[in-house]
Amino acid sequence: MVQGTRVEKDYYNILGLDRTASKQDIIRAYRKLAARYHPDKHQGNPLADLAEEKFKEINEAYQALTGGAYIEEGAQGKKPRRKAPADDISADAKEFMYRGITFFNEGRYVDAIDNFERALHYSQSPALYNLLGLAFCGGGEYREAVPHLVEATKRDDGNGKYFFDAGYAFYQLKMWDAAIQYLLDAYNLIEDDKRLGAVCIYLAICNYYVGKSARAEFFLEEATNYDPENTTYRLLLEEFRRSMEEGTALKSKILNKFNRFAFTSGLEDSIGNLFKTIFTK
Repeated sequence: MVQGTRVEKDYYNILGLDRTASKQDIIRAYRKLAARYHPDKHQGNPLADLAEEKFKEINEAYQALTGGAYIEEGAQGKKPRRKAPADDISADAKEFMYRGITFFNEGRYVDAIDNFERALHYSQSPALYNLLGLAFCGGGEYREAVPHLVEATKRDDGNGKYFFDAGYAFYQLKMWDAAIQYLLDAYNLIEDDKRLGAVCIYLAICNYYVGKSARAEFFLEEATNYDPENTTYRLLLEEFRRSMEEGTALKSKILNKFNRFAFTSGLEDSIGNLFKTIFTK
C-alpha cells in the first residue's frame, strides 16, 4: 500500500457531467442537483444525513469547477427551453388579456382579474394563470393568488419565473416551508444571474424565519455571487454575519432589514418581464 497518496475527486462525475461540459452546463447541473438534495427537501427523512452529505459534495464540486478558473464554453450551446403545452393564446383570449394588462397597469386590479378570468375561458395558458395570480397579488389578495400561481407551475414546470411568483405569494402569507419549496424550484430553473440573486435573498429570508441560520447565510452568499454589483445584497450579508456574532441583540434589526428588502422588491420586475415575454412572442 502506497502511503500518502491523495485520491483526486472527479468533480465532473459528481455533477453527472463529462469533461467537455461548458460553464453553463456545470451551472445548470449544479442547480438541478442542489435543488434535489437541498436539506430543506429532506426534513424528517431517514436519508436526510446522506442528502446533506451529497449537498456538501455537490457544492464542493461546483466551487472547484467554477471558483475563479476559466472554463471554456462547449460546442453544444444553450438548449432551448421546451414550449409549454398551452403557450399558445387564442385571439379572443389575447383581447381580454391585453385589457387585463391595461387595467393592471392602472391599478384597477378587480377589472384586471375579471378580464384575465374571461381570457382563461378561451385559453388555458400557464401565462394567463400566472397573470391572474399576479393581479390578485397586486390587490394584496395573496391567498386567492396562490391557486392560480401554482396552476401556472403545473402547466409549465420548466418556467422558473412561475415558481418564483408562487414562492413570493407563499412568502407574503408567511407560509415559509411552501415558499422555500417553490423558490428552490425557481433557483433550479432560472438562468439569469440577477434574477437568481433575488431568488436567493428570498430563500435566505424564509430559512431565517424557520430558524435555519446556516442556510440563510448560504443563500445570502449565493445572492452576492450571482449579483456581485448589488451593494444591498452585500450589506445584508455583512449585517447578517454581525447579527450572528453578536447573538440575539441584532435579530430584530436584521429582520427589519429583510422585511424592507422584500417590501421594496415587490412584483414589479417580475410582472414587467412577463409582459415583455408575451408581447415579443
